[in-house]
Amino acid sequence: MIKKTKILHLTHTDIYDDNRILKELEALSDSDEYDILSVGVKDEGGGTRTELVVKTQVKLLNLVSKKFTYLPKFLRHGLNIIELFFPMLVRGIRYRPAIVHCHDTLVLPVGWFISYLTGAKLIYDAHELESDKNGQSKLLSLATLLIEKVCWPRVSVLISVSPSILTWYSTKLGHKKNTLILNSPLITNDANDPAVEVAENYFRSLYGIRPDELIFIYLGMLENGRGIQTLLKAFTELGVNSHVVFVGHGRLEPQILSVSEKSEKVHLHNPVPHEAVIRLVKNADIGLCVIENISLSDYYCLPNKLFEYCFAGIPVLASNFPDINHVVAKHRLGIVSEIDFKSIVDAIKAIERNPPSFIPKNIAELSWQEQSNRLIDVYSEILTETRS
Repeated sequence: MIKKTKILHLTHTDIYDDNRILKELEALSDSDEYDILSVGVKDEGGGTRTELVVKTQVKLLNLVSKKFTYLPKFLRHGLNIIELFFPMLVRGIRYRPAIVHCHDTLVLPVGWFISYLTGAKLIYDAHELESDKNGQSKLLSLATLLIEKVCWPRVSVLISVSPSILTWYSTKLGHKKNTLILNSPLITNDANDPAVEVAENYFRSLYGIRPDELIFIYLGMLENGRGIQTLLKAFTELGVNSHVVFVGHGRLEPQILSVSEKSEKVHLHNPVPHEAVIRLVKNADIGLCVIENISLSDYYCLPNKLFEYCFAGIPVLASNFPDINHVVAKHRLGIVSEIDFKSIVDAIKAIERNPPSFIPKNIAELSWQEQSNRLIDVYSEILTETRS
């Protein structure tokens, strides 16, 4: 019997709610080479659970401090780190992995200690530009950057979601071997899976939208910084004839619902399981990837919705940010626009006059299959270096 290489994944999120982590685990578990233990934090927040089958060992910790939502985020995150540190440390030392894969900054300190005590290689998988992101105070940003700087010398490989974020880390913290893993969707081919079944012309039937009216769709968290207020104003503007469907959840749900009750062109749809997103999006005409420039993480982002629209086969209207602009132009995914009210309205009206055809170019390199191959290559390189 071949002895499998032990891999430890650490996260402060609920693994069953975190689609990126689940896809990475699935890619690695398809190989008979690895024995994988994943340790995360149980979340009772009612996120959209996935139907992906997790073939790895999964342990979810119950953190009391997660419930202290009345505390400032800086203090709450500090308590989270303290509370998850020892349970993860004990499991990591007992498990004795060859690689510790840390998802984001909160688990990086415990990952560092496990790596130091066991000799395991350390992967830092930064899902955003962690020290400069939306809704984060200056104090929390400084603390995040300090953690990264202290742990950085031990990091073997950096993984992140956009070229600009990888460049930022190399410039600010020092060059490391790095790999780009895009937030591409995992496409299911099972047309009979009830989780992905969506009726043809679903939105038109549900909301009574005429065939000559375009349907724009917004996917994701309904929070500040996502251009939602601008979009609500734009789609209720006189002269805009298209409809917009918001799919997601968040603090702006009441505002969207309020506007939808007054305007027949604005609609709010409940979030759907990850596996059903592509089928749902196919019922729209244009995808909205409108992000506000309120943090470096936002400015450098390549959101998963951009790729979900792409693989659903609809063009995108996106923010004119460096990485987004590059991907949209290179792969012919749609158009980019400035994100002020006038620019968005002008872009919508231009699309209404001349709806773009979706004729993408070389999108295979954007697929999750390509991303999973990169991840497997990273692991192979690390283990080859370890054995040599």
